Amino acid sequence: MVNKISHSIYRVLSSNKFFYVIIGLLIIQAAWFALTAQYPMAFDENYHFGLIQIYSHQWLPFINNAPANSAIYGEITRYDSYLYHYLMSFPYRIIASFIHQQSAQIIIMRFLNIGLFAGGMILFRQLFNRLKISKTMINFSLLMLVLIPAVPFLAATINYDNLIFVLVPLIASLALDCRDGIVLSGKIPVTRFILLITVGILGSLVKYPFLPIFGATIIYLAVIFIRTSSKATLIKATANSFKSLRHWLQVTLIIAMIISGGLFIERYGVNLFQYHSLEPECSKIQATSYCVQYGPWARNNRITTNIIDNDPDYDPQMFLFVPYWFGGMIYRLYFAINYDYSNDLPLPIPITIAAIIGFIGLIILVVFRKIIISIDRRLLLFVTILALYIGAIFYINLTEYLRYRTMLAVNGRYLVIVLPFLFILMGLAYRQLFKRLVKKRLESFVNIFAVVIILLLLQGGGMFTYLIRGESGWYWQDKSVIDFNLNLKNIISPLIISGKG
Repeated sequence: MVNKISHSIYRVLSSNKFFYVIIGLLIIQAAWFALTAQYPMAFDENYHFGLIQIYSHQWLPFINNAPANSAIYGEITRYDSYLYHYLMSFPYRIIASFIHQQSAQIIIMRFLNIGLFAGGMILFRQLFNRLKISKTMINFSLLMLVLIPAVPFLAATINYDNLIFVLVPLIASLALDCRDGIVLSGKIPVTRFILLITVGILGSLVKYPFLPIFGATIIYLAVIFIRTSSKATLIKATANSFKSLRHWLQVTLIIAMIISGGLFIERYGVNLFQYHSLEPECSKIQATSYCVQYGPWARNNRITTNIIDNDPDYDPQMFLFVPYWFGGMIYRLYFAINYDYSNDLPLPIPITIAAIIGFIGLIILVVFRKIIISIDRRLLLFVTILALYIGAIFYINLTEYLRYRTMLAVNGRYLVIVLPFLFILMGLAYRQLFKRLVKKRLESFVNIFAVVIILLLLQGGGMFTYLIRGESGWYWQDKSVIDFNLNLKNIISPLIISGKG
């Protein structure tokens, strides 16, 4: 009986149709947010939408002089993470030419972002299918992702993270193409390598923290190149491969490198040369009267002033930072947050399951790291990306904590773009643990365990946290929208443990 149930679960979890159920679940949840959540959604939606509107008034991505009333967006003439806003300004121009009601424009732009996130899910699946990972584990990992409350919320938000979510599996896939070319064919696939460089550069202009992900792919390939015995032969074969390309493709690749490289130098190169920082502070470029209108800068300036005036010798408690950082990251993946940044507690079961499974998963991932990598050495790419990206986020948060003596920008949504890698690695680690614990009944145990976790996470996972914690002021101020959601809340709440109150 158990084997029969287990086999049925396996057939469902490993099927291609189940993956499309996951995509459907993501889209349904995100569409609900897009159609009902009050503007602006909390993940800086007004900031991103405002910049898109600014870029919609020009054809080139360069802003030499800050437009009037743009101070609320900070310093934008040397802003390094501008490419998403520039690209999204083009569909916005088309939408705005036909639709003049802002709420309708926002909803359509939200759906474009949902499309980006769904595209990223498909690319992640294609990437994982290339490795020695079962379809069951791939589907389960991606399902865990869409059941995190912050994920459909982010997917429905006008936010550059949704484009980054597409670029991460894309650059990882290109890196694996280059790795396979070196290892299996003795040459770097030139087209793929140039595309990797181009995607890496452009991704870094979409969002500054994409740089460590780009760097991770370069480090990964550099190590493989260094470990190659015949480097001279490899370089010669690669050069000959480029020469053998059709002329139009050679020209296209060179132009792509010139344009992307030029954009990178114009922004990061000039910033570094002129302001000695890849991401210069607003006050290095604009007057204080301008910068103080930008919320994050004003907040940081206010904190600095208070520190100097009140207790300049205060020493932050370093030992508290690590547990607060991990706790804050998990909390902000599972809480409910409103447009005015007021937030409510996560529902108990999803965050408890996430904390327990995540904590144990990290431990056993370290314990079984060698066995996991031996399954498929290409998994080292995921490890490298996770290490550099999460390490960079941790370092930035730590330095800000030491500077401002308080926790700033500890946001779990920053991890969403790499969580699929982490979930796959932890899934492999759990499989190794269960292999030692149950042995003969491994497959049955794993399948039933997966279903139990799914059922527990459905106790408030995904959109349900926002629905249950939300109030009438959280939705578009339309009576039919408010009534629909409050009635839906009354139906769903009794089915969720601690769903009341």
